[in-house]
Amino acid sequence: MVASWQRSIEYAVKPGCIDAPYLENPNVDSPLARAALPIVTRLHEQLADDPVSTMITDRNGVVLSRTVSHEGLTTRLNRVQLAPGHVFAERYVGTNGIGTALASGRPVMIAGSQHYVEELRDFHCAAVPILHPVRRTLLGAFNLTTVRQGSAGMLMALARSVAGQIESEIAAISSRRERALFQDYMDACSSVRPGAVLALNREGVMMNEQLRSAVTGADHHALLDHAREIADDPRFEGTRSIALPSGRVAELRVSRSRRENSDAGAIFRVRVIGRPQPAPAVSAGAAPTRSGLGLVGSSPQWLRAVAETEAAFRAGSWLHLVGEAGVGKRTLVHAIHRAHGDGRRLEMVEAPLSESPHATEHWLRDVRELCAQPSTVVVLRDVHLLGDHLRRQLTSLLAHSDKAATGQLVIASQPSMVTTNQELDLLCGTSVELPPLRHRYGDIEHLARFFLLKYRPSGESSCSPDALTMLQRCPWPENVRQLESVIRGLARRPAGGIIQVENLPPECRVSSHKVLTTIEALERDAILRGLMDRNSNVQRTAQDLGISRATMYRKMRRYGIVPSSLT
Repeated sequence: MVASWQRSIEYAVKPGCIDAPYLENPNVDSPLARAALPIVTRLHEQLADDPVSTMITDRNGVVLSRTVSHEGLTTRLNRVQLAPGHVFAERYVGTNGIGTALASGRPVMIAGSQHYVEELRDFHCAAVPILHPVRRTLLGAFNLTTVRQGSAGMLMALARSVAGQIESEIAAISSRRERALFQDYMDACSSVRPGAVLALNREGVMMNEQLRSAVTGADHHALLDHAREIADDPRFEGTRSIALPSGRVAELRVSRSRRENSDAGAIFRVRVIGRPQPAPAVSAGAAPTRSGLGLVGSSPQWLRAVAETEAAFRAGSWLHLVGEAGVGKRTLVHAIHRAHGDGRRLEMVEAPLSESPHATEHWLRDVRELCAQPSTVVVLRDVHLLGDHLRRQLTSLLAHSDKAATGQLVIASQPSMVTTNQELDLLCGTSVELPPLRHRYGDIEHLARFFLLKYRPSGESSCSPDALTMLQRCPWPENVRQLESVIRGLARRPAGGIIQVENLPPECRVSSHKVLTTIEALERDAILRGLMDRNSNVQRTAQDLGISRATMYRKMRRYGIVPSSLT
């Protein structure tokens, strides 16, 4: 108890008033909450008319659910903010059952005057941490609160019993999901034509010996990275092909393991195509480029995509170019057109801003007229933004075109994890997917040097090894475009010299893959700069920004900000 009060003093909690932050939209559909619901409901029925409240919190002390059998107790609990959505971690309300159990990792009984905040001293609380039954990580806490003075031993025994039941239910749910995934994995391994099989969810990975021996080293890590991204989207099923660092291609046939309306994970049937390709020799400090095109990058995924695009363009084929925003689709098209355009005009056509009948009719007419000119290369950009009706109209228009009498067509779009543009792929004949920057192993260093030389031709700037390491760890949700923007800002510094870690902008210090709006990026940068100015002190940064600590933590999770990585 002394240690808890000492922590309360260090957090500068005010003993004279309660200040439990409120968290909007807490995750009340978490596995913990779902497992606890039937158990707490049964207990609530057994405690009818007794002035006892039961609560479930997450690991941060956010109250997810509360049951109260006595109306008078409900009023008293609301008065001290002990209600769903409020955060009862020690850093906000000092010593209390919920916060102290979570902070200490042990069951605690906090009775009356043992509470740090005076307004809580009418209550007696028994709280027990709830741990994951396998990983033994902290999931949250179960709390019993009453205003009656009685046997602390009885109250604690009841709290321990209920927490144990909740952990057992979580184990049963996890076991059902794991058994479902394992059964589907075994079925895939023992199918009529068995091959390399991978199964994974957020808790585990299974792979058979065929896959383990076929994919090793950097290919192994790349395959798992791609598979995790696919598995994180429970809507995706189908086939995807990914380029591996060795130059081989892995064809993934994906199916979901579903039981009881719950997604248990993903099953991947893997076919590896091709042979490993030797890495090109690159002199120290040089930025490797694709011969004749001037494109920076030497990763096998990138070189393969460039080669396939170049071959299709030189053959005069219609081409569907797929890639996330900022990966370099436009740069690649311009480079190949310069090298192999043969005097043909390059026309970039944007997706229409509106899908009103007038706008779509005008857009389709422009596309038809441009495609009718054999001396033109037509690039339709952002086709993924087209609505279903306009997409069907475009497909019909292109299907009825005479390819022999039209210009060359390049369709550029962003990939979808849910649907595929099969009709467009069939019309184009060739479909190439450009890898995102996070999958272009080793290219970030070369691109950073290339952009530094581009924006500071004197060559007086370079990145320190630590700065390069941080650049390589950044997920770059906006890909090469974002990296170029960062390097451009660094190159414009008044002084040249070595770029150190502290010179890098805040966006290089996050782990989120989410593409942000302008407003969100400004908010993220304000939080990052505040944390760096305050030596990662979350409480003082929240005060500086005029937001609650709970809001601060929520936004940090959203933007992938880890305070320990900022020092």
